This record gives sequence, C-alpha cells and structure tokens, in this order.
Amino acid sequence: MVAQKKVRRLQFEGANNSRLALCLIAPVVIYLLLVMLTPILWAIITSMQNKNRTEFVAFENYAWIFTNRSAWRSFSNALGNTLVYTLFCVGGKVLLGVIIALVLNQQIKGRNLYRALLLLPWTIPTVTSVFTWRWLYSDVGGVLSYLLQVSGFTTERVEWLATNNTAMLSCILVNVWRGAPFIGISVLSALQTIPHSLYEAARIDGANAPRQFHSITLPYIKDVLGMSSLVTTIWTLNDFEMVWLLTRGAPAYATELLSLYSYRVGFSNGNLPRAIAVSFMFFPVVIAMVAVFTNRSLRKESDFAGG
Repeated sequence: MVAQKKVRRLQFEGANNSRLALCLIAPVVIYLLLVMLTPILWAIITSMQNKNRTEFVAFENYAWIFTNRSAWRSFSNALGNTLVYTLFCVGGKVLLGVIIALVLNQQIKGRNLYRALLLLPWTIPTVTSVFTWRWLYSDVGGVLSYLLQVSGFTTERVEWLATNNTAMLSCILVNVWRGAPFIGISVLSALQTIPHSLYEAARIDGANAPRQFHSITLPYIKDVLGMSSLVTTIWTLNDFEMVWLLTRGAPAYATELLSLYSYRVGFSNGNLPRAIAVSFMFFPVVIAMVAVFTNRSLRKESDFAGG
C-alpha cells in the first residue's frame, strides 16, 4: 500500500514537471512558429506563384533559373562571386580573429583598452563604416590612392571600386575588417578558460609555441571557433548591405552576389516570386551546414556524458 502511494506521488510529480516544462518552452515554440517558421512558409508559397501572385506555378520559378539562358548566366555569375566572397571573407576573418585573440590574451600594457577598441568595427553602424571606406577607396581625394602615390608604388590613381581586379578585393577587405572582431572576441572568451598550468607544464616538457598552440590552445578553442565560423559564414552568404553600399554589384556585375541578384530580380525587374526562388537556392546549403555542426556537437556531448 505504501509502495503504491509512493508510485502515485512520483507520477503526480512527474506530470507536474512535464506541465511546467511545457509552460516554460511554450513561449519559445510560439516565437519560432510566428517569427521564423511563418515567414519561411510564406516565402516558399510565394516562390511557387506567378509574377502577379495570382496563379500557382509550382517549381517554374526555380526551373527558370536553369532553363533561361540570361537568368542562368546571371545566376552562375552571382553564385561564383558569392562563393569567392564567402571563402576569402570567412578565411580572412577567422585568421585575423584568431591572431587578434592570441595577442590580446597576452599580458601586454593597455590590454583592456585594446579589447575595447577591438569591438569598434563590429559595433559601428554598417552605413557609417561603409561610407568611411568608400571615402578611403575614392580615386579622387581617397587616402589609399594618395598613400600609394606618395610611397611610390604607383603614379596613377587607383580606382579601387571601378575595376574588376580590385572591386571584389575591396569588398572582401571591408568585410574582414568589420567581421574579424566577432571571431576575435569569441575565441578570446575561450582562451580565458584554458588553465595556465597546462602551458607551464608544456614549457617544462620543452614544447615550443607552435606545439603548445596545436596541443593545448586549438583543442580548447575549436568548438567556439567552429560555431563562430559557422555563424559568420551564414552572415557572409547573406551579406547584402555592405556590398550594395560599396559597389551595387558593379563594375559589370563583378561584385554581384546572390543577395544582390535576388534584389535586382525582385525590385528592379518586379518579380518577387523569382527573387525568392533565387534566394532559396542557398537555403539547403545553410541548413546542411547547421545540421552537420549540430550533429557533431550533440555527438561530442553524448560521448562526454557517456565517458
């Protein structure tokens, strides 16, 4: 009899805990449904309608990208630009961010001030920073061209944003300058958790700096570095404002990304369903990256719990 009462009490407590858990998680679920899932479903439905959104055309807008010669040429150009832009931007931000984090983790004079200054490029509004860079890149009165002429590297003004060879490079430099602090702060927070005793033991064993980084630093920061790299990759793939304000995809579509091409199709050509179809072409790639990283993180947590 006592055992039955105990079982009923445990069942009652378990039911109460389940209700409490549902009440706590309900706001998050409602937020995801209303703010995230609903717009995605609306976009999917819209991408399967005609230009005037009066008729359901299934996957015709997606097929148009591959069957229309002009659309495919523009799409493939934007896709190539996006891949190059993302590859070099993410690589530059990760490399520069890790270097900055390693430097600011050392006992240097004015370290707290440098850490505060590190956040400035990331916190300044995009419009402000981009127009500052446009002034730096300007071939008339621009600082960069003036410095190159004074130093003797060139005798002519450099048109940074007006030539195919330098326009993409200029956009990448601005993105790296703005995004590296995010990687740097993320990695720096992970570096703070590494016990100094590990480095002292490594130095006693005769390990040099590269060996210490490979054996101690990298294992501690790789999860944070992987997550921050994933986030900045998604941001870079969807970058629009920075490149639009710098070049608007010029010259001759040399810097037109998929986001800019989608904007051109939707607002310049007035076809919103096709524009959404273009923007959705990278959606499976982003979902796959998130799924792979999440799967790896959950596997590590289960291995850690099992160990």
